Amino acid sequence: MIWTPDNVRRIILDMAGRILQNPHAGLPTVVSPELDLYRDVGLDSISRMELAGYLNEFFGIFDTSVENYLLAGTTLDHWVNCILRARSQVDDYLTFRTSGTSGAARAVRHSMASLLFEARFLMELLPRPDRVVSLVPANHIYGFIYTVLLPALWNVPLCLLADTPATAITANTLLVGTPFTWEYTYQSLLAGKSLPCRGVSSAAPMPPGLFDQLMNASVFMTEIYGSSETGGLGYRHRLDAPFTLFPHVTLLAGEPFTICRTDTGATFTVPDRLERVSETEIRVLGRLDDSVSIAGVNVYPAAIRQVISECPLVATCDIYAKADMGAHKLYGAVQLRTLNDANRNAFLHWVRQHLSPPEIPQNLYIY
Repeated sequence: MIWTPDNVRRIILDMAGRILQNPHAGLPTVVSPELDLYRDVGLDSISRMELAGYLNEFFGIFDTSVENYLLAGTTLDHWVNCILRARSQVDDYLTFRTSGTSGAARAVRHSMASLLFEARFLMELLPRPDRVVSLVPANHIYGFIYTVLLPALWNVPLCLLADTPATAITANTLLVGTPFTWEYTYQSLLAGKSLPCRGVSSAAPMPPGLFDQLMNASVFMTEIYGSSETGGLGYRHRLDAPFTLFPHVTLLAGEPFTICRTDTGATFTVPDRLERVSETEIRVLGRLDDSVSIAGVNVYPAAIRQVISECPLVATCDIYAKADMGAHKLYGAVQLRTLNDANRNAFLHWVRQHLSPPEIPQNLYIY
């Protein structure tokens, strides 16, 4: 059964975590249904309205009866019951949000039939684990398929990494992450150690150095290529291998490349430069636009440069991306009109207000 109270709670708390900028709203895997979104989570009236907006869009609650009004209560149990009731009335689609720059995300609707079709193929591709450990939010399409649909179809438990001791991770445990969360996992659990298990990564290219480190730590990795718009497109188990297309994905002739999902008949323009290795294999060479992936989010150095240049304290700035062991990092050099501690602190505050965390250069030289 897909729509259980536990699964709906996870989606709600992951969306709340997006608003609070705290994964899973800082809460453990299992929470009380009596949890109060205001008193226990810290969502004020404006934040609850924002959360309700995201959930109404995600679940299509507006297409159901008026009794499913989220803002009529503040307990997690009330919100879960509204959503479960809504899905019992209409369970045709879910709407996900793409990762955008400066919060400019697009809504993408997927049918439950297509999501389940992909999940059932993955049940054959990936061995059934004893448990799934999540390092990703369940409100994104990747997290939803791998940490909501698959555990439900496999009938295996799902838990968060923060609640999972290393001793509980076995060769038959599946960890689901992104390159960003896999880097954290390696540093906190695996550095210099062997921890046999299975892993899946998606949402951004896996850096070669990190892929090798995980394989050397006895993590059998599967990398998934896809997007919020298309769902999963291909997979590989080795970094030097091309991606094998999912059997319901066909790559059409022409440039830019277009793919067709034979299960739905939908066609999509691929946002990446591809090399066709064979009828069923591709290599991903890079983005067609000038974006780079930072922590699984596509950001645009030119747009970031423009935003920073609009700060009244800034005289000139230069923002660029540099690859380090296959992973891109943002660098910046910013000249202030007048350099002093007060202006430096005011500028940094301005940057945090106008840019999302992935858009803020990790290496920022202010002079």
